[in-house]
Amino acid sequence: MTDVATEHLVPDLVDVAVPLGGRVLVCSDLHLGERADAATEHVAASIARAIGERPGPGVVILDGDCFELLGERHRDPARALAAHPRLSAALRDFAAGPNRRVVVVAGNHDGALAWQTSAATALRRQIGAEVALAVDLCFDTGGGPVRVRVEHGHQLDPANSFVDPRDPGETPLGHHVVTDLLPQLRRPDARWIEGIDLLGDPNDTLPVIASRLWYRRIARWVGALVLPIVAGVAMLVVRAAGGPAGLASVGRTTLLAGAVLVAAVLVGGAWWAAVLSRPLGALRPDLSGGAAPGNDAPRMRARRLATEGYVGYVSGHTHDPELTDLGGAFYANTGCGGHLLHRRPGRLGLPPAFSRARMVSWLELEAGAQLRVSLHVGYQEVPSTTVLERLCTKPAPLSGARPVAVALWPDGESWPPRPEVWRRRQRIRRAAAAVLAGAGVLDIVSAVTPPLRSRLLYVEDVVPLAVSQAAAVLTVLSGIALVLLARGVRRGQRHAWTVAVALLVASVALHIVKGFDLEEGVAAGVIAAWLAAVHDHFAVRPDRVATRRGLGTLLFGALAAVAAGVAATEAFSGHVRRPTVRLALQAVTERMVGVRSTALPLRIDRFLAPTLLATSVGLVVAAGWLLFQPVLAHRLPNRPPEAEEQARRLVAAHGGDTLSYFALRADKLWFFFGDTLVAYAVHQGVCLVSPDPIGPVAERWQAWAAFRRFADDHGWPVAVLGASEAWLPVYRGSGMHDLYVGDEAVVDVRRFSLEGGRNKGLRQAVNRIANKGYSIEFHDPAKLPSDLERELRALMGESRRGQVERGFSMTLSRVFDPADEGLLLAVCIGPDGRPAAFCHYVPAPGIRGWSLDLMRRSEGDHPNGLTDFVVVRTIEHLREQGMVGLGLNFSVMRSVLAGERGDRTTVRVQRWLLRRMSDSMQIESLWRFNAKFDPDWVPRYAVFDAPEHLLAAAVAVAQAESFWELPVVGRFLKPKQPEPEPEAETACLPDGGALEAPSGDPVRTSPLP
Repeated sequence: MTDVATEHLVPDLVDVAVPLGGRVLVCSDLHLGERADAATEHVAASIARAIGERPGPGVVILDGDCFELLGERHRDPARALAAHPRLSAALRDFAAGPNRRVVVVAGNHDGALAWQTSAATALRRQIGAEVALAVDLCFDTGGGPVRVRVEHGHQLDPANSFVDPRDPGETPLGHHVVTDLLPQLRRPDARWIEGIDLLGDPNDTLPVIASRLWYRRIARWVGALVLPIVAGVAMLVVRAAGGPAGLASVGRTTLLAGAVLVAAVLVGGAWWAAVLSRPLGALRPDLSGGAAPGNDAPRMRARRLATEGYVGYVSGHTHDPELTDLGGAFYANTGCGGHLLHRRPGRLGLPPAFSRARMVSWLELEAGAQLRVSLHVGYQEVPSTTVLERLCTKPAPLSGARPVAVALWPDGESWPPRPEVWRRRQRIRRAAAAVLAGAGVLDIVSAVTPPLRSRLLYVEDVVPLAVSQAAAVLTVLSGIALVLLARGVRRGQRHAWTVAVALLVASVALHIVKGFDLEEGVAAGVIAAWLAAVHDHFAVRPDRVATRRGLGTLLFGALAAVAAGVAATEAFSGHVRRPTVRLALQAVTERMVGVRSTALPLRIDRFLAPTLLATSVGLVVAAGWLLFQPVLAHRLPNRPPEAEEQARRLVAAHGGDTLSYFALRADKLWFFFGDTLVAYAVHQGVCLVSPDPIGPVAERWQAWAAFRRFADDHGWPVAVLGASEAWLPVYRGSGMHDLYVGDEAVVDVRRFSLEGGRNKGLRQAVNRIANKGYSIEFHDPAKLPSDLERELRALMGESRRGQVERGFSMTLSRVFDPADEGLLLAVCIGPDGRPAAFCHYVPAPGIRGWSLDLMRRSEGDHPNGLTDFVVVRTIEHLREQGMVGLGLNFSVMRSVLAGERGDRTTVRVQRWLLRRMSDSMQIESLWRFNAKFDPDWVPRYAVFDAPEHLLAAAVAVAQAESFWELPVVGRFLKPKQPEPEPEAETACLPDGGALEAPSGDPVRTSPLP
């Protein structure tokens, strides 16, 4: 008879009700085997103690891999329980109590529980446990019932998932690793990789091997090479203490030998870095916002379950304990119990090391007035590292041997703590740019300052004076290059960092050769060492197009300058003996770098030498500017059709903000993360995001962190335009800054009324226009009659101002597009039956209504107040349809104009400036127009990532919003670009248009003036 468990014995899902006041303890990945050791006994005792301290009704869930059946000869969990009697007794006593249950979830190491009847029966007999593949916990809380899903999580790992968990013959890849590969790594001759079998994630195998190779195989040979250098430097310092006389004993042979040794070390290091570039690349720290990379898949499942009504998701498998708030829901990982390898971060940019640690962790859930969740972790390092590993790495923050509550939900902190990754990265890049600029200025000042005579005499004993002069010129060029490189380093560009470090290392030698300037050389060396230590913060890829342009500029410019110099030498030598072409080429090439060792006729040399040097400097500046400019949007592909479909689906599902639909603009690119859409555009090297990312609340933190990584990979500073208050905590949590820029007017159509004295003017205007025969028609703009569409397009053309229409963050950029089905168009029909004005609206599910996109009126002979008439009739129409809100225009700095920001001097100055600007920019008139409809004011913000990027972000916003169309100031903001083709102008009709519409009717504006 086959010993195969039935689905009745081991169900796919078991429902467990937890009454008010009940508690649930969940642990996983204890890997208890037939033989106990110190680690498993400690884990079993800790779990048993926790179970015994929980009185009253409750549930204990062993959430997968609590029994090691994969590597054992006998697949019998009873043997593991017998080897750990204290835990066995605690579970048995708990299950015997009233209103208590013990549930064992089958994992992958104990997957036999799902198909082996004897194993499941043994657990029922020994500890009174049920066996299932997953558990649904239904908590009865003061706020009502809430559900939490509990699974082991191995099904989310392709290497350990089962197609059919009840198939005894199925063996995933992870099983072969455990049964075939890991036993080979435990051999006595493989002690240098001991503990690798303790990895929770086999994907960490490569980083462990690379780390052990570095610290336990290669480092001793590196030390043998470094010792002679250290000894030589020490000897040089001792002799330098005796002054020039002492230094004179250091001959050229000694210096040459030292240079050869240093070169050998550098070349060897570069070769080894290239050999291990891929495995060492795996050692770089991640920027996932503090959450373990191995938990990405279950965290994504938690977000999906949150959309299905679950309040939380609990898993194990990865051995990475976690409790993360997902915005009204949570994800928890129970961690593990026993020995594991943990990562010790490297010091000064060195690779991390891996050492043993003893962990025990579990999760507790309690049903009270609300569901409360706590994560308990005990984490203690076991001595297993070498002296070198301890010196070169930092101890990881561990919580201690006794488990303590490290995270609480919903009122406490998450675990692991979210590090201030972006703040630290910004500080390091900012400091690096400032230090590089200072080092460049120091190089220039040092090169133009005459050297000390005593030091120069010593240098002349070693190298010719012409070499010192050339070194001084190269130092100036190096200084200029460092100043230029500061821009690229501030943006985190790897190639800028590489060139900067190389120049700093070269500067050390140049400072010595040009005048034995030890102070400047030491400063350059220290800066180079510090930049090398923080190299992980400079990983932005270069722009290949800009790189080709920069190198081409430098190459062809240099060739042209040399050719022109040789031609001038040959043509204007006069009666003086004309130099040969070879000699002229050598002399001109030398003068390109400021050297005059090859003689030229005096008259030509006086003109040619400074000209060629200035040309070199100009070429270096131009090439550097092109090489290290930010990555431009031309590197990004066009939007594929499937991306368009996905973006529309996400906007329809999660686009609650009044600006969400504007993410579908034709000039915006899209970034997807899970069920979140980020719409952005790149202007002047700045990534402008607008609107706020669209997606479920549970994904906000992770989606924004992923987008910041994406933008950082391209070297783009990030700015958000029209940000809402709901997203400010996420932006601020990632180290960004925000500025209030105004309010959006949102009318509650249920509350709006024309009655009362304060609405007398609006009521009279609407009645006057209605009495003259004007009426309103409502259409779906995607299904307009062709003749009406032609008339409306002609009407739009009447009120155009300038060549480019304004708008980016609060406009759609197109009208009457068949793809935009379901929008709302309110058309004002005049007494003659022709359109006189219209308003175009996009859906705004967040306010259960619509948001204004485009507002236009004819320049014909029509009465004032047409816009008021259209808006009022739209409000009445929405009220009849059962709608709630209507989003109108944006009012720049409304609270300042309204006096709601106080009466401080700065506020008064702002108010004065705004009123002065209102003459040409309709700032105050737009506020007063919106106020007529008694709206709710929704604040909007501009968000930027660093103060030094604020000006660049403002220029990018000016370009995106087409602010160069503004009177007076616009001409200074207008970028040089080709004239738009007529077809593109017709196909892309963004909102905004004229600054002042006919008859004083306002137009739709964007968040910044």
